[in-house]
Amino acid sequence: MSKFRLRHVFSLVTDCHAASGHYRSLWQRHFYDGLRPVVDRLSVPENIDYSWARRAVSEPVADTADEHSRISEQVAAQILRAHANHGLDAVISYCFARDLHPDVVRRVQAAGVPWINFFCDSTHRFEEVESLARVVSLNWFVEHAAIPRYRALGVPFVCLPYAFNPAELPDCACHEPIRPAAFIGMPTGPRVKQLGQLIAAGSQLEIRGPGWDESSDDAVTRQAMLFHGLGDHLRRQAQWPVVRACANGPLSDAELPEYLRGCQTVLGLNQGLDRHGQQLSYLKLRDLEFPGHGCCYLTEHNADVATALDVGREVLTYHSLEEAAQWLRELPREPRRAAEIGQAGRRRVLAEHTWAARIGQLGAAL
Repeated sequence: MSKFRLRHVFSLVTDCHAASGHYRSLWQRHFYDGLRPVVDRLSVPENIDYSWARRAVSEPVADTADEHSRISEQVAAQILRAHANHGLDAVISYCFARDLHPDVVRRVQAAGVPWINFFCDSTHRFEEVESLARVVSLNWFVEHAAIPRYRALGVPFVCLPYAFNPAELPDCACHEPIRPAAFIGMPTGPRVKQLGQLIAAGSQLEIRGPGWDESSDDAVTRQAMLFHGLGDHLRRQAQWPVVRACANGPLSDAELPEYLRGCQTVLGLNQGLDRHGQQLSYLKLRDLEFPGHGCCYLTEHNADVATALDVGREVLTYHSLEEAAQWLRELPREPRRAAEIGQAGRRRVLAEHTWAARIGQLGAAL
């Protein structure tokens, strides 16, 4: 096996093998389809159903032991068969610990194939990957704040940003603004509160995404809301009526590029709740996806964003909602600066945050 070149890879992203799911298409486009052009051979699971592991949080708890064992065996058999037929340089997965038995990883490693697992929720859902992190050959995660957790386990790790498929990042630079700023994403209690505060401070924001449009009967929107356990409690948020008045429902993948071309600024709210109920700011996919589209992107400051992009030149960040509101008031008066930031961010993402760059870094880390 080449030390620095991963030529033959087996990839397992469990979200892509559920019957439905909010992230199914996203990871298919940016993980499987992004990885395929940069390796000589990519194998992915066939006839594997991970719906049991991606149940909505509002659904009744079910006994998944039988499915867990059966799917684990199928995954192991397919990986070992691919290695016997073609020789594998690595397995690259995006799995939670609940997705497969650790013995699958050990059996693959015993056959001489290292296993890299990607995980992007290590700051607030570390316990959901910990048992898997203990056995894989290399842990790849995006949050600098999670380094002490992996270091405490004494396991190999590399902290690197997401890898994107450049074919899924069309140029969406804004040349003729239709709206000063937009937020695109699902509603959560903290987001409703933050957006409400920004609107009250005079920010001209349009909000798009599944769950904001109460009249929508779209099945994907309903499933996304169920998956995240969102429902009536959002409408009980004090800021909901104000925020809802600025929302226009979801955007399809086909609609997104043209919509972004009309946005002078795209706003990011990159916090998540940890198991202690604390709000943590960390690198989310959107923090590189929107700059990759050429958007002028404004998001909450953290070490991850500042490492991945040049703050002030390739991305704008804020340390408080007051600072965010100030940016949203000023940027409409500086269209040239906003355009330059979007162009610079796109150049950086396409140069450093695609699979073409990441695959070599992962090989070197192994």
